Amino acid sequence: MMKKLALLLTAIFALAFTIKAQDTKNEHTIKVIGTAEMEIVPDEIYMSVTLREYTNKEKKKMTIEELEKNLVNYIEKVTTTDKKDIKMDNMSAYVLSMKRKNKDEVITKSYDVKFKKSQQVYMLYSVMDSLGISKANVSKYSHSKMDEYKKQIKIDAIKVAKEKANYLLEAIGEKAGKAVSVTEFTGFVTVNDGVYDNGRENNYYSNSISQYAASTPGVMNLGGEAGNTIGDKTIKLNYTINAEFAIQ
Repeated sequence: MMKKLALLLTAIFALAFTIKAQDTKNEHTIKVIGTAEMEIVPDEIYMSVTLREYTNKEKKKMTIEELEKNLVNYIEKVTTTDKKDIKMDNMSAYVLSMKRKNKDEVITKSYDVKFKKSQQVYMLYSVMDSLGISKANVSKYSHSKMDEYKKQIKIDAIKVAKEKANYLLEAIGEKAGKAVSVTEFTGFVTVNDGVYDNGRENNYYSNSISQYAASTPGVMNLGGEAGNTIGDKTIKLNYTINAEFAIQ
């Protein structure tokens, strides 16, 4: 008798669980897309700098060691940039050690420098020739609080999705309930001139610094006037969330 009762209770619980699962599966939901945007002014400007050995007018060969010393000294003392923000490309260092075996070899060396002000970029560009810089370009724009901004824009996107679900359902006398699913559809960052690395966050690419200089003869534009200059750059964050809510 007890065995039959236990089997009956098990069957009842199984039936109740099946009915509950079916109710959940057939729950009415609404699917919406929430998008949020934000524009921020970069406080980190990354510059790629390449030095190349050469012979000056006095027939003296300017070695890579001398050029590097002058470059680091200028960046540290004149642009007031911390030495830790000057990094040499590891592959460049390896190639240097290999080429140094040949004394007649003309050696090049690359560096990545992080500046905090656009004026520091202009200052370095203005002395390119005297420092033996063969190439310099802004490679990346970013912000020291980028992770915080990205977190906030995602929060804003899900809030927009919930708000959209509510005002759509209000038209038919319903309202959005609990979230059934949330999916980060896409997230990308662009610079305001439309130049960006498609598909990868945190990379904000620009054209060569010399292209900016070409449009501003003489003293470079530091005042943010109309024109395509580093000083008036902004970073646009755009995130999209797919969300599904139960209909109450």
